[in-house]
Amino acid sequence: MAETSFQKKLFREIKNLHADIEEISKHATPHLVGEIRNQNDSIEINLSVSAMEDPLKEPLLIKEDNTIMFILPIKNKKPYRIYMDVISLISGKKEQELKSGTIIQGDIRRSLKRLGYEVLWIHTQNTSDEVYFTIWASKNGERFTIIVKPIDSERAIVKEIKKI
Repeated sequence: MAETSFQKKLFREIKNLHADIEEISKHATPHLVGEIRNQNDSIEINLSVSAMEDPLKEPLLIKEDNTIMFILPIKNKKPYRIYMDVISLISGKKEQELKSGTIIQGDIRRSLKRLGYEVLWIHTQNTSDEVYFTIWASKNGERFTIIVKPIDSERAIVKEIKKI
């Protein structure tokens, strides 16, 4: 099965669970429980949502032969964010942490969105010798002030990030 069809199938399965995730989140922390099995070039995806009153702090991942099993605490209920969290977990790539000195490639708003931030407001500050962007953003219910300095037309560097 091609990588793109796997990704589409995974996203579709997550999207189908959205109502269950919303309902469970009213009472407890929802966790995505999944099993992905690759047999004879056919990928089988089984997902369910479980309620845990004592939520996991970190996701749990088990890889055996052609099977990946995981439990993922759901922090952001948007299907796309859950999908990105699952892809990061099973590929072994951690989401990039935004900190002072981080280089942002491309459009700042889109780059922050890929990192899980929702941009609420951007303000340009011109000093006598430099330009800065002050950004108000939120992620997982927390708000941040992010100060970014453009390096060139395609890149910027994070000067400071503070939790509000």
